[in-house]
Amino acid sequence: MAQARAAAGFTLIEVMIALAVVAITTTIAASTYRNHLRRGHRAQAAQALLMAAAEQEKFHLAHGSYGNRLDATVGDDLPGLPVASRTPGGQYTLAVDIATPSEFRVTATASGNQADPACRILSIDESGRRRAVDSRGADSAHRCW
Repeated sequence: MAQARAAAGFTLIEVMIALAVVAITTTIAASTYRNHLRRGHRAQAAQALLMAAAEQEKFHLAHGSYGNRLDATVGDDLPGLPVASRTPGGQYTLAVDIATPSEFRVTATASGNQADPACRILSIDESGRRRAVDSRGADSAHRCW
């Protein structure tokens, strides 16, 4: 009599368990990676705001008031700040909200789906005060700066 050979391969339950483990691991990894990207974009926005604040102080020393526009180049008829109006990845747009002889406020507003919803708007003013607002309008400066 011929003996039955042992079945080689995986059972359906083993395959389903392996797929479930892979799916859970992929979900966690994707979420972590997305959060890492958002933190990087937020750091770019904070760096751009700090650069704009430093340029505002230089502008104030040279002109006696703060600059009211970004993206200026050397030789422009209207002087402004040599700071880009968008972060390198384009996730935040910078703008000068207030520019008077005694005060300024520069804001970075999230503009892409990769931007952090907890840090929708970041801003800095002449005293170095840093503010942040989430997508619901609540203060989130402690988390974003």
